[in-house]
Amino acid sequence: MKKLLVFIILIAGGYFAYQYLLKDKTVLEINADKSINTQNSMDIDAPALSSSRFGKVQGTVTNVSDNTVTNIVLNYKLNAQPVEARIDQLEPGETKNFSTTSVRLSHQEVTFFLENMSYE
Repeated sequence: MKKLLVFIILIAGGYFAYQYLLKDKTVLEINADKSINTQNSMDIDAPALSSSRFGKVQGTVTNVSDNTVTNIVLNYKLNAQPVEARIDQLEPGETKNFSTTSVRLSHQEVTFFLENMSYE
């Protein structure tokens, strides 16, 4: 019985040591979604062409740490095309909106993911 109790205490101690000492703290919380725009040609003499579709990633970034974060760069892939958003500075607890550059979409299905995030 004592061995089981010592084993449980060791497991609990290891878990708390990992959570509070070894695990990286979250600095930025990112909520993003894609935005798709369609542009149609309005020339009456032009042949009927398909509309152009453009997309970008936009959302919010929140600083959840206790320090000021500067030079935030968010690199996304939007349909395998790189797009980027930059934020100069975030104070602790501050939330800012961001929007990436717009790219022309060639596929109907639009996917995106955060490829890389850097900050100082």
